[in-house]
Amino acid sequence: MELTGQALRLSRQGAQAIVEEVGAIVGQHINMMDPEGYVIASTDPERIGTLHEGARKIIREHLDELYVRDEEATLTSRPGLNLPVYQAGSIAGVIGITGRYEDVAGYGQIVKKMVEILIRENAEQDERRMGQRVLNRFLEDWVLGSGLLQPRILEERGFALGIDISVPRRVMVSGVRNFQEYASTASGQKLLEQAEGEAASLAGAGCLVFRNAGRQIFLVQDASDRHMEQLAGRIRSCVKKKFGIGLVMGIGGRARDIHVAYGQANKAWRSASMSKRDVMTYDSVTLELFTEDVAESVKAEYLRKVFKNCGYEELCQWMGLLEAYFSAEGSLKAASDAMHIHKNTLTYKLRKLEELTGYDVRVLSQSAVFYMAMVFFRDVKEMMQDLAEVRAAERAADCREVCCAEE
Repeated sequence: MELTGQALRLSRQGAQAIVEEVGAIVGQHINMMDPEGYVIASTDPERIGTLHEGARKIIREHLDELYVRDEEATLTSRPGLNLPVYQAGSIAGVIGITGRYEDVAGYGQIVKKMVEILIRENAEQDERRMGQRVLNRFLEDWVLGSGLLQPRILEERGFALGIDISVPRRVMVSGVRNFQEYASTASGQKLLEQAEGEAASLAGAGCLVFRNAGRQIFLVQDASDRHMEQLAGRIRSCVKKKFGIGLVMGIGGRARDIHVAYGQANKAWRSASMSKRDVMTYDSVTLELFTEDVAESVKAEYLRKVFKNCGYEELCQWMGLLEAYFSAEGSLKAASDAMHIHKNTLTYKLRKLEELTGYDVRVLSQSAVFYMAMVFFRDVKEMMQDLAEVRAAERAADCREVCCAEE
């Protein structure tokens, strides 16, 4: 049920937040009733959902206030002061203060005004959120859409939102490194929300920003490569300093088509994520540019051939080693430091890798085999993990059957 008036829509959660805030200030039980007289929020949980005859009387008879005395109290109306709450000239509901008249009379008009202000603010916030959702939907259709919507329709929708889609724009994609670590907890999600708000404000008023699949997408009015890189660096630096969150940024080229520009920025972002770089432009993307066109089955088969069908867990260990090696640009000391192992231990592991695969990552002409494998693995990691879990479950089931047969 929602509290409704001529210009008001207030959810139960919003109503409950208001009565709790007011109740904490005045030190009395507060009830909020809808235009039908039912309690939709209260600091006394037992009252929620019950009929309040006093509220219904106020609404039907257009009373300025109604005090229910002890001798007038019923199961549905307890002693206390009740006043109509107005919004946009209409009765939006009734607010009730439980208690003796001498205890609550002085609070009446104050509480009434407080509630009306809080309701108005709540409604304005809802309108802003609704406006943001409409904007986000338009930006998704425009930027991420497959081009099925007619340009004229997009142009008209953009015009209604004050957006001229004919203006040249650059696209930048931003994502949080180790996103799942933050997204898995309520406190982490709140931190992500704050960081995204900071990033959007740093982008400036002329920049359009929306969120999709855990990433922020920035549409910057036509800007130079230097300006885009400076903007990305400034956002990264500020978010890192203020929230301790590392961002990965991908910057698209100067394509006129917004779909193409987004695709470029997304590829740059994916490439930056894989190469451990913080900011990457589309022009600097190399090998990763072509991997999206390779089928996952082909990528998985490539990994099986290079690593001789080794198990998923072992493959993950080899990929961790390669990540450290390539991130260190081939420096054994830097790679061993990053892995927290001795340099000689790393050298031993690299020799074992060569024995397994027949390729030496330290040889320039052979290192591309492993870099390609590392890129492919990131794309099919989840698929290979799922397959490994299925096979493990099948083996466990077979083992149980054998054990039962032997018994």
